[in-house]
Amino acid sequence: MEPIKFINERDKKNLIIFIHGFTGDQETWGNSDNAFAEMLSTEEVIDRNFDIAYFNYYTKLVDANKTKATFGLIGKLLGKSTNATKNIKIEKLSDFLKSSIEVYCSNYENIVLIAHSMGGLISKAYILKDLEEQLNPKVKLFLSLAVPHNGSNWAQIGRALLRNNPQVLDLSPLSDFLNTINDNWIKQKEAVPKTIYFYGQFDNIVNETSAIAYQVDRQHKIACNNDHFSISKPDSKNSIVYRGVKQKIEEFIREIQYAENMKPRKFNDDGELDDELFVLKLLIADVHQRLVSGAKQNFFSAEYMKKAVISGGYSLSELEELYENIETLYTINFWKLSEGGIESSNKLIAIIYDQILEKHKDFLKTSIPLINVKKKMGMLHQIANDYDSEIWWAKEHSIKDINEFRRARDANG
Repeated sequence: MEPIKFINERDKKNLIIFIHGFTGDQETWGNSDNAFAEMLSTEEVIDRNFDIAYFNYYTKLVDANKTKATFGLIGKLLGKSTNATKNIKIEKLSDFLKSSIEVYCSNYENIVLIAHSMGGLISKAYILKDLEEQLNPKVKLFLSLAVPHNGSNWAQIGRALLRNNPQVLDLSPLSDFLNTINDNWIKQKEAVPKTIYFYGQFDNIVNETSAIAYQVDRQHKIACNNDHFSISKPDSKNSIVYRGVKQKIEEFIREIQYAENMKPRKFNDDGELDDELFVLKLLIADVHQRLVSGAKQNFFSAEYMKKAVISGGYSLSELEELYENIETLYTINFWKLSEGGIESSNKLIAIIYDQILEKHKDFLKTSIPLINVKKKMGMLHQIANDYDSEIWWAKEHSIKDINEFRRARDANG
C-alpha cells in the first residue's frame, strides 16, 4: 500500500492531500457515481494550481496481524515473508504522515489537508510537530470534516468491544492524546494553519461540539446536511460540503497569489519616475536625495500593492480609509511646519515616516493583509502624485512652482 497515492502529479507548487478516518480507506471519499478528489480535479482553477493525492494508512476494527499470526508463523518456517499489520496509536500515525510528506511531497511549497474523522486528529498531531521543527511549515490550510476534536461517542461503545485497539482509546473523550493536542493547538493558535470546521447536522458519531475546536470564529465553521459518512462523499457539485471545500480552496489560491503579488520587488532607479508629480514636489522643496530615492522605492512598492489589493478582491473602501488616515498625519504635521514647529522639509518627511511606523498597528491598522510600513509610506507619495492633492513639502508651494521647475530643467537640457 503506497502511503501517498497521487491522482495527478504534474509538478505544481501546491498539493491537496485527502486523509481518511478510522477503519476507512480511499473509498471513504467516494461512492459509485462520484469521488471527492476526482470532482475537485475537474475544477479549472483547482486543477491549474494543485496536484491531488490520498494518504493511506492501516486502520481496522481488529488487527490483521492477530488473524494472520498462525499463518505468519507457518510462513516463517517455510521461508516466506508476511506483511503483518496492526492498528497503532494516532500519534504514531501522525509520524507516518510526517515521514510520508517529507519523502513523497518535499517539492511542494503549500499543502492543503482535507481530513475526515480520525484523519483530522492525525493531521493535527502532524501539524503541531511540523510547527516545532519548521520555520515555514508546508500545510497552509486544514479542512476538518466531522473530526472528533473532543472525542467520539462511538469510541465509548468501541472501548467496550475493542479494548485493545489503541486508536479507539485515543478517540475517547478526555483521552490523554486529545487533551494534549487540543492544549497544544490552543497554545499555537497564532501559528497553526487556517482551519475550517465542517460538521454534519445528522452525525450520530461526532456531534457538533466535538467537530468544532475551541475558540472557533463563526466564519470558520460550516454546517452540512450530512451524517458522519456522507459528509466525505458529496453526491454532486451542488452539495454544501463540496461547494464549501471548493470555495475555501479557491479562496486560498487567491490568498497565495495575493501574497506573491505583495512580495517586495527590486526598484531600479532608471529615471522612469523622475517626472512624476510626487518626485517634483520633493525636488522643489530641496529634500535630501536619500529621501527622494526612498520615496521612489516606497511609491513603486505601493503601486504594486494597490494593484494586488484590487485583483485580490479586498475592500477598496477600507483601502481609501487608510489613505485618508495617512493624509491626516500629513495634514497635522504640515500645519506644524507652517507655524514653525517643524524646521525643514526633510524633518517633516522624517516625522511623518516615524509616525507611520509608530501608528502602523493602531491608527493605520487595516484588515487588508501584508500592507507593511514601507507600503504605507509609499501610499503617502501616491496621494502626493495626484494633481488635485494638497500635499506639499514646503510652505506656499503650488503647481505653478512645479511648472517653473520643469521649464528651468528643460532649458538647461
